[in-house]
Amino acid sequence: MTAEPATLTVSIEPEPTPPGEAPFVPQPTSVAETGLELSMLVDLMLKTIYFYGRPSGRILSEQLSLSFPVMEELISFMRQEQALEIVGSNGVGEQAYQYALTDRGRKKAEEALSRSQYVGPTPVSFEQYVAVLKRQSAADIQIDTDTYMKGLSHLVLNKNVLARLGPALNSARSLLIYGNAGNGKSAITMSIGDMLPGEVLIPYAVDIHGQVVKLFDARVHKRIDALVLEERRQQALRSTSAGRERRRDPRWALTKRPVVSVGGELTLRDLELRFSTASQFYIAPLQWKANSGVLIIDDFGRQMIQPQELLNRWIVPMEQGVDHLSMHTGDSLELPFDVLLIFSSNIPPGKLGDEAFFRRIRHKVEVSNPTEEDYLEILRRVCSDKDVAFASEGAQYLLRMYRDNPGRHPKACHPRDLIDLLLDITKFYGKEPTLTPEWLDLACASYFVELEAAA
Repeated sequence: MTAEPATLTVSIEPEPTPPGEAPFVPQPTSVAETGLELSMLVDLMLKTIYFYGRPSGRILSEQLSLSFPVMEELISFMRQEQALEIVGSNGVGEQAYQYALTDRGRKKAEEALSRSQYVGPTPVSFEQYVAVLKRQSAADIQIDTDTYMKGLSHLVLNKNVLARLGPALNSARSLLIYGNAGNGKSAITMSIGDMLPGEVLIPYAVDIHGQVVKLFDARVHKRIDALVLEERRQQALRSTSAGRERRRDPRWALTKRPVVSVGGELTLRDLELRFSTASQFYIAPLQWKANSGVLIIDDFGRQMIQPQELLNRWIVPMEQGVDHLSMHTGDSLELPFDVLLIFSSNIPPGKLGDEAFFRRIRHKVEVSNPTEEDYLEILRRVCSDKDVAFASEGAQYLLRMYRDNPGRHPKACHPRDLIDLLLDITKFYGKEPTLTPEWLDLACASYFVELEAAA
């Protein structure tokens, strides 16, 4: 192709929106408004047509998540460059025209694929991404008391835990939840994710000086319900100061705040940009996918790397709100670190690090073994959920079992596990499940014997 005209890259700034709503980013109506270089848009269009065959203008617009006015600019440029030709029509109007690559266009498409095999929604500029991120920051999360209590109502938690956990969440700073295994730490962290308010925009991909980073991940970015999206689409026409009506930019997915949870499998490599030499584009690391939401490090201290190494990786992001990532070109990227970072561990804090280690984690909340009163409440709830009649005699028998075995301590998970075993046993014998010492003895023998042997 001949030298292309210079493109003024002007990303559209997100418009002000009511609290709780995702920022409104108007759909670009020109190449300049996409915030991207013309060369990237042309390459992406060449690759899309190369794989699609004979797409119509409407299909191209959908595949690239670009408005038809932008497509018209690109089509016009590519036709002038003799890379594209009209080969038919499947309807009325210019959007129904079907396009195919010329021999020259196919050659350029192959060259584009050698540079990057990314094909999909058009990326947004890194500058626009940062601007949107500021409008939906995790630091703005405010969980009111009613939402907080309702979000944890399915758990039986000590009052001290409830009193300390709430302020920690609204601080949007780092948090360590620790205590013995089996007392609901993982359930607490996932409940935190469920109660996060508001919605956010997540771009499918981000452009960094011509390099594509795939960001959207359906495993952690939960789209708003399709029916809601359709309703939003109908209401998404906004009047700008110039009096023009604009739709929401489809290069961004409207989602719930992301919740990313990783456990013992976490390595330092998972926290860096992943570049594929085969596909020639990047995959965003975990903390980038978690931006605007929560990043949970479960089983902290049981990773293949030492806790101190992992904490050292987070020192600058936690203190400065900026993460530094390395690109394969040798360039360094300053990425906003905008997450509520939660560490969860059943290892005693003294074995994880020293005072300086924990000083960098703002909030520390211990989840201890349940009291007898809390244990009984958990047992009542489990019996109700499992359709097992609660009996005070059986409940007190369980409590005496702990008192008579000093090495055996009540855990929040015990009622659920023991009742499940009781159901297995009574089903085998063809009996009605009841909370009697006879059945509980059999359940306890199956449940605790292995733990005692291991100890």
